[in-house]
Amino acid sequence: MLYTVEELVIDDSFIAFCTRGNPRDIAYWDDYLLKHPEALITIEEARRLVLGLRYMLQKKQNELSATDDSAEHALYVAPDETTRSLNEEPVSLRRSNWKKWTAVAACLLLLVTAGIYLTGKIRKPAYAPSLTAKTTTGSGETAQSQPGERKTILLPDSTKVLLNAGSRLLVSPSFGEQNRNVYLTGEALFDVAHNKALPFIVHVAQYKIRAVGTRFNVKAYTNDRYSETSLLEGKVQILLPRGNDDIVYKTLQVNQKFVMNRPDSLTPKIAARPEVMPLSYHDSNQNIETAWVSNLLIFENQPLSEIRNILEREYNVTITISNNDVAHYRYTATFQHEAIDEVLKALQLSYSFSYKKDGNQITIDK
Repeated sequence: MLYTVEELVIDDSFIAFCTRGNPRDIAYWDDYLLKHPEALITIEEARRLVLGLRYMLQKKQNELSATDDSAEHALYVAPDETTRSLNEEPVSLRRSNWKKWTAVAACLLLLVTAGIYLTGKIRKPAYAPSLTAKTTTGSGETAQSQPGERKTILLPDSTKVLLNAGSRLLVSPSFGEQNRNVYLTGEALFDVAHNKALPFIVHVAQYKIRAVGTRFNVKAYTNDRYSETSLLEGKVQILLPRGNDDIVYKTLQVNQKFVMNRPDSLTPKIAARPEVMPLSYHDSNQNIETAWVSNLLIFENQPLSEIRNILEREYNVTITISNNDVAHYRYTATFQHEAIDEVLKALQLSYSFSYKKDGNQITIDK
């Protein structure tokens, strides 16, 4: 039997599977996916809906019960030393809350959507990274964006560069005369001005990207396990070092990306392995690799240890994960304009953890 999204979101067992609240339910749906791999897309869509509605309801309930000192009246309580985690609540209580509020949530979502459509007014986002005005960076100069900040750079050849948070771009002293070399640490979206006689070359830690005029995204943070180059328009060549020279590894086509893994302290013996694969799409219009340009945070089955790096750059915070098991929790989620507390609380709903926030310092534990 194949379930529809509508059937899944009101199924008690599936809800427990989404919230990781019952080992028997988790085993059942894992087995279901093994037997019906064609249902993966439906399962994932329903899971996102369940967690999204659940978060919205819990947030609303917290607001309604904010004047009540008793934590037992809240649907969501962040786990700490004196508070039971969400996973320790009786399953019957959680299911009862869900059944009680599902219809209300659906109506509320419909009213909110209708209200935005009719009035044309959307409330001011709770959070968005600061974006500076366009600045010109000349030959031999360096452009740098701080965590929580993005910069738009105009190079001497009219190439436009959007620097993501926590990134650095060094422009060659002879840029525009003898070469068009730039050196990137971090992430940037390049809209390269056409010049066939003088190729545009981006240098990152393990390889180079050569273009004559095209649009592509390069992600090469030093603390990430993977470096990526994603092609949106035209063509680019990936150059790998061989001795004192470079060789053309691949010529990327539109909607392809080049990925190079980075051995870290946990996997020092794993050699760097280049790979070309299709871009990943969140929906028909938005690819995940450049979602940051639209202030979207999209996590696709990523461990919290990787998500931490993204959150640190996005929100200008420092995150310490004290528990190794928690560091390996994997999440699939999408956020836009949410504050860091809202992001962390939403992630808690899928795999429970506790966190403490002291200014810009965040500590995550089990």
